[in-house]
Amino acid sequence: MSIATTIPRSSAFAGAVLSMLLPGLGQAYQRRWRAALLFVAPPFLLVALLAGIVAADGPSGLVGALFTPFGLGALGVLNMAAAAWRAIAAADAWRSGLTRGSGIRASLLSLFGILLAVAIGGSVHLIAAGYLSSATELIGGVFGGDGSGGTTPPRWNGTDRLNVLLVGIDRRGNDATFNTDTLIVASIDPKKGSVTMFSIPRDTVDVPVPAAARPLYGPTYGAKINSYYASALRHPDTFTDGPMAALKALLGELYDIRIDYSLMADFGGFRDVVDTLGGVRVITRNPVTDEAYPVSPGVIRRVHIQVGMHSMTGAQALIFARSRHGSSDFDRAARQQQVITAVRAQSDIKAIAANIPALVADLKDALKSDFPQEDLPLLLELVGRIDASSVRSVVFTPPTYQREGSDERGYIIVPDVAKIRSAVIAAFAAEPTAEEVQAQSIEREAAQIWVLNGTGRPGEAGSFAAAIARTGLDAQAPSGVTPNELGLLQTRLIVYNGAEARIPATLAALEKLLGRTAIRIDDPTVTVDAVVITGADLPAIGQ
Repeated sequence: MSIATTIPRSSAFAGAVLSMLLPGLGQAYQRRWRAALLFVAPPFLLVALLAGIVAADGPSGLVGALFTPFGLGALGVLNMAAAAWRAIAAADAWRSGLTRGSGIRASLLSLFGILLAVAIGGSVHLIAAGYLSSATELIGGVFGGDGSGGTTPPRWNGTDRLNVLLVGIDRRGNDATFNTDTLIVASIDPKKGSVTMFSIPRDTVDVPVPAAARPLYGPTYGAKINSYYASALRHPDTFTDGPMAALKALLGELYDIRIDYSLMADFGGFRDVVDTLGGVRVITRNPVTDEAYPVSPGVIRRVHIQVGMHSMTGAQALIFARSRHGSSDFDRAARQQQVITAVRAQSDIKAIAANIPALVADLKDALKSDFPQEDLPLLLELVGRIDASSVRSVVFTPPTYQREGSDERGYIIVPDVAKIRSAVIAAFAAEPTAEEVQAQSIEREAAQIWVLNGTGRPGEAGSFAAAIARTGLDAQAPSGVTPNELGLLQTRLIVYNGAEARIPATLAALEKLLGRTAIRIDDPTVTVDAVVITGADLPAIGQ
């Protein structure tokens, strides 16, 4: 007796669907090994190429390379080629399967099925094409120049210190005479991976001007610094490179550094971005009260923000960053830096991915930069090396760096240029202390901490929460909330729902203050990050 060996019949439809999933997989199902190798080789070679770029330059290097004009164009071509290759592989597997098929009806059914599979597979590439179009629109919109019509600045070499001027404006419609109310120079050291931010208040006057502008203004610019951009815009014959280049040169003259690039942010667009990302958490160290905050032309209202941690919408974050009546420009500058770092630290990749179309619309209208698009790989690689705990902030305030006064220009502050330049040099040379690193980490984490009275002693929770707050942590004693147990002998520290991964610096500070290790508990009904329940052994803080 002999046993006949046969190759099992393969389905045309199954082979086509498998090759739609991965070109060559259907051919392997049909045991057509040479065809399978032919179809699977190009995708694997492409994956190997991308893996090689990641191995050499890291993920940021890959993203940067893909976000250049050439990279985005190449991605578009590859996306279309991949769609065509999958369709060809599916059609080949379907046709090969038909040679073993049976009947016209079965063939028509399998043809309908494969067309449906191709349509579904093609929709993935259409979605990808939409994301590529959004990325091209966003990057081209943001990095298509600074919007002032000036020339492109010299290219950064990727190794020297990078100085970027961050400009905040409040544009009314198409108004081109806006003031630059926020002026922050972010200086990035590629070797250390550190960032120092310098803020100059908007009421600063008599700033030394570059040599090219002295025929127009003399040795100093007598008006307030926030009007310099608009003034340069009115004198194109003097500022042939555009008003943004003029503003960079002015700040560069003041700080005695070269400012490479600029990023202009419109306050209205910033508000929309924060809302799209789901808001931002900010800790208010000092109360903010403004009796005349301008909500629209000719309309004002009273604003009061209490001390503590606040979850803010875009409009609330904008008020917190911009309010100046009832406080000083110096406090305002510090709050602006605080909001910038909080948004960066708290941006959730899931929120970004889920809101790409909205973010594209917000960001391309809100941001303009003269950083060359083709150099984005260098910038993204640098950003990937920045240690968030190494970000330092310096606000040039009186009486150390400026002298306050008033004259026909109104309230003014006059800079001590020598002291400011010395402070810039010192900031570049200094390393942040451990205390500064911890304070900045705690600020970014914006943890919610409750203190509950576990002993029953009157006012204990409120007093201890205030003592904790004086150390730099945000703690509150909520009214009407009591622990399940009273008369505790030992103080308890509880961190809820995996918050220890999000607030490591805050948790370390709490454990050190209380002299005990936190207990981890999962309880979806608890919405705060950590709870302190006072006991008889409650330590004295700040005494």
